[in-house]
Amino acid sequence: MPYKVLIILTRPFDPNAGGVQRSTYKISSYLKEHGCDTNVFSFYTNGHKPQDVATLHTAKSLGAHANKDNFKRLEFVIKDIKPDIVINQMPYEILLGKTLKRAKSLNNFLLLGCLRNTLYPVKLNIDKYLEEVVPKFLHKTIDNNAGRSLFQKIHSSRHTKILKFILDTYDNFVMFGPPNIEELKYFIGDYKLDKVRLIPNSILSVLQEVPPKEKRILWLSRLSYKQKRADLILPFWKEVMHKLPDWQFDIVGDGDAFKDLKAQIKEEEIPRVKMYGKQVPYEYYKQSPIYIMTSAFEGFPNTLIEAQSFGAIPVVYDNYPVCSWVVKEGKSGILIPPFDVNQMAKEVVGLAKDQNRQNILMQAALENAREFDLQNVGKQWLDFFDCELKNNLK
Repeated sequence: MPYKVLIILTRPFDPNAGGVQRSTYKISSYLKEHGCDTNVFSFYTNGHKPQDVATLHTAKSLGAHANKDNFKRLEFVIKDIKPDIVINQMPYEILLGKTLKRAKSLNNFLLLGCLRNTLYPVKLNIDKYLEEVVPKFLHKTIDNNAGRSLFQKIHSSRHTKILKFILDTYDNFVMFGPPNIEELKYFIGDYKLDKVRLIPNSILSVLQEVPPKEKRILWLSRLSYKQKRADLILPFWKEVMHKLPDWQFDIVGDGDAFKDLKAQIKEEEIPRVKMYGKQVPYEYYKQSPIYIMTSAFEGFPNTLIEAQSFGAIPVVYDNYPVCSWVVKEGKSGILIPPFDVNQMAKEVVGLAKDQNRQNILMQAALENAREFDLQNVGKQWLDFFDCELKNNLK
């Protein structure tokens, strides 16, 4: 049955800007292809990119979701288009949740909160968070087990309240997969877990066979220090470059570390490494047999399944629950203890020198990626809508 669907973003609708926007584009594309009336509401007045998968509704005032006038605009859009289903891609926003709950009481639709991130960024990287949020003069005071424990308790208490608010407010809470249940239980135990539904991110397509590859290693993401650990990229290559003299290292992406890394490469005359800035990624996946990821945390890393869909073997730090769910150790990729640069270098060098193992893992990566093909994931969404809306009519 075709539905009228409204998806809400707090960022501009740019399908190439980030995981949330890309997932919005892909699910909108599938739903439209299957007869749904797809709509997207963005709290930004500008910054959107042309697309043909959804009718775009935007805020009229500056300030995004910090401006209360834009919430009134959202309520008007809901009243005007009368959606069957509203999907909020930013359920952590409390005022947005309250606004949608009020709109639901007046318009009656299936209200979904959809989280596209991990719940563990602080738990897994507490030292870096302490550096950022605590004034420098207090660092020595809290740089101990007791200080970390106190900070973690404060964070956990706040996070628990937000998660319970989400489960109280939304008809269902949509997350990626089984690892998210583990994360939820850490904060809220078994509280309303019956409302949780698991639907992963998707990829548009998967190659039928592994394409011809070149001797290239790829790092592709946003060049940030806190989340993506851009500080680990060049140390990795320094360990690898002399052991693989006929291989090249490609760094694709932009961000706050771009200038630093480019300057370091030039100053130290680091060979056979190229920085390309932000690019459409597909050709880089296609030509690279090995894709490395250094992230400290991720929600559902699109780049992992994108790399696999082109037969690129992920070699990643196993530092967040969803990682070992997406990458099957020794089968569709290689998991490295966090953040062991030497071990990552050792594994990559061994893999690069073993063509037979490359062939096996590249083929397995393709097969693994098929689980996340848009046609499979999109069907999960439609089946979910059918089931929930039928239950609501009873």
